[in-house]
Amino acid sequence: MKNILFIRLKSIGDVLLVLPAVHLVRANFPQARITFLTSMENVPLLEGFREINDIIALDRAGFKSGNPLRILIQAFSLLHRLRAGNFDLAVDFQGYGETAWLAWLSGASQRWGSVYAPGRRWAYTRGVARNDDIQIADWNLSLLEQCGLKPGPIRNEFVLPEGALADARRFFAAQGLDPAKPTLFIQPFTSTPKKNWPL
Repeated sequence: MKNILFIRLKSIGDVLLVLPAVHLVRANFPQARITFLTSMENVPLLEGFREINDIIALDRAGFKSGNPLRILIQAFSLLHRLRAGNFDLAVDFQGYGETAWLAWLSGASQRWGSVYAPGRRWAYTRGVARNDDIQIADWNLSLLEQCGLKPGPIRNEFVLPEGALADARRFFAAQGLDPAKPTLFIQPFTSTPKKNWPL
């Protein structure tokens, strides 16, 4: 495999939990060019994925804008980027209807996907029924292994980009925190109220 596409549009925590799968694919295909298709808001996070070579940012707000011209231009631009990647393999970790279509539209000869509903299996050359009984990072690895990748040690190495590191240092200084000491940050709120942690 020379060119590999990963698809996980949202959510930020689930995108982060694809990191061990990125390392596994890199271990199996050390010379491959790996591209990650995700929502625009996740791009800064993916800059810490050292094994990713390129990012395709999807402006989901643009598709929801209701402006037909904007939607059409964005759709053609996305299709052009997908086709220009000459992907040998597309891996859809999300398994939504829209991500199944994106995997298929990539033109990759091999398309592996997490299948939530049987009606989406058509988009993949290897579709694996989603197992909600295991943690999402483990599921991502299981998907790859069920599609034939050789398992290996689990690596979860995130490299904080230099710009983010500078921002973190400024934040710590402003709060009077010592960056040499362990710090626990708790974020009890999410974009979905039902997932918020009650006090």
